[in-house]
Amino acid sequence: MMGVSPKGSFVAKADLLNIVEIAYHVELDDAAWLAALAEAVLPHLGEGFGVAAFEYYRPGESLPEVVQWCHLGIPKKLAALYPTIFQKMDPEIRQRPFRMGPCITGSQMMGLRHGFLDEPHMKQYAQKFGMYDSVWITAAEPSGRGCGFHAGRPRLTRASSAQIRQWGRIAAHLSNAVRLRHAMKVVRPGMAIPEPEAILDPSGKIHDATGEARSERARDLLRRAVRMIEKSRGPLRKKDPDKSLASWKALVDGRWSLVDQIEQNGQRYIVARENEPTAQGPDVLTKRQKEIVGYAQLGHHDKLIAYDLGISPSTVRVQLFKAKAKLGVRSRKELLEVCRRAAPNVR
Repeated sequence: MMGVSPKGSFVAKADLLNIVEIAYHVELDDAAWLAALAEAVLPHLGEGFGVAAFEYYRPGESLPEVVQWCHLGIPKKLAALYPTIFQKMDPEIRQRPFRMGPCITGSQMMGLRHGFLDEPHMKQYAQKFGMYDSVWITAAEPSGRGCGFHAGRPRLTRASSAQIRQWGRIAAHLSNAVRLRHAMKVVRPGMAIPEPEAILDPSGKIHDATGEARSERARDLLRRAVRMIEKSRGPLRKKDPDKSLASWKALVDGRWSLVDQIEQNGQRYIVARENEPTAQGPDVLTKRQKEIVGYAQLGHHDKLIAYDLGISPSTVRVQLFKAKAKLGVRSRKELLEVCRRAAPNVR
């Protein structure tokens, strides 16, 4: 299912949209959801070492707390060592996959290239199993919730720009799905899950709309988004997987996730659920500017942030420029550092 070049690059051949569709199965319980994702991801990442899937919470700059995990196809002796390998890493190194994402290899993350082969941690734990590198897929978003995958590699491997783009888009959907699932679980006892703000059929026709979705602008955005999703699910998903994935933005206008809903008569609808990201930052910044900076702090470039939020890359650039002006800084690095200091660790 996955082609591996002599140089060790990993090129996904299976159906990428399958991962996205499974991510939005919000009706599954936690363990079943993560296991289904691991099974969908394995054909893309597995090279004899299986895949470790995990859901985590990492508020602010604290170490990630693993909420749940599952292993699929990992040799038993190696699987038994996984917790030890991660826990014995230097705390600073343990944070790198979560701020250098969404797709990076261990050797890239360590900045060692061929020197990675002499890294003591790898030599002690991984190389005796024939694992000489690994790939991390980290689906993170500004609130600190997310999920990810780790898979071993039999040789030094470098993630290409195409792979980073592809997995970045998948990760955007995964992190949004984690946030949506969490929001639906924290409804207080006796309270019903909030109704969707819009219900559409696969043609893009709106059958109901409430709240923010009632404006003509919102209705137009939602109609177009549904049509693009349906287009991505058609022949395009096999003919051009990358273009198909690009057509299905992670959010609509930074507010709505679109999720399938099947009625008892078998009729499929697409519902728009409010799923805005929550990001901390200096009070002088607008909500949208905090969101954009929040994704930038996770290592997302401008085009990926636009995909994360379902807005245009030009909007991302303009809002970053305005944020820098408000805070009196000139570079992206300075902006992220100022905002990082201003954001408390909130659970």
